Amino acid sequence: MLVDTIPAKTAAGRLEIEKRTQRIGPRQRMVLISINGERKLSEVRRQFETLGDVDSVIGELAEAGLIEMSGPPQLATHNGAAVEPAAPVAAKAPAPEQSHERLEPLPLARKYMNDTVVANLGLRAFLFTLKIEKCYSARELYLLLPEFRRQLRKVMQNEEVVACHERAEALIARI
Repeated sequence: MLVDTIPAKTAAGRLEIEKRTQRIGPRQRMVLISINGERKLSEVRRQFETLGDVDSVIGELAEAGLIEMSGPPQLATHNGAAVEPAAPVAAKAPAPEQSHERLEPLPLARKYMNDTVVANLGLRAFLFTLKIEKCYSARELYLLLPEFRRQLRKVMQNEEVVACHERAEALIARI
């Protein structure tokens, strides 16, 4: 798998998170939940390096049709010169329904906050994600912003936390 590929949930992957129909294991579920279609495969590997062989978990998810890979193909190098890959990379573009621009402002803000804490905190974000799911207005989401910052401060540098907070605040302002 290429480092710059970006795993994204398929419709079946989103359904699995909601309904738990395929009964995937806890390792696969954690990785599936954290995949948001924005972070590179290398970032997902780094987040779950304590699980052991993350590539096999990602492979199992892809094989089950729960995720798909997309992103720019990497150029191989030979004696310092870039060389085009011999065969095209078999990667699918994300499905149109996965595009954040197609979401309404409220679900988009909720999704951003949820994906950000899950991607950075993993299962430790579970209780906070439940609070996000219960927000049905801009005001409710806005009231969660201080806790959003506190959660992110546990694992991120201050400038990263500020950037995530500002992005969430801007998304909420669009509601």
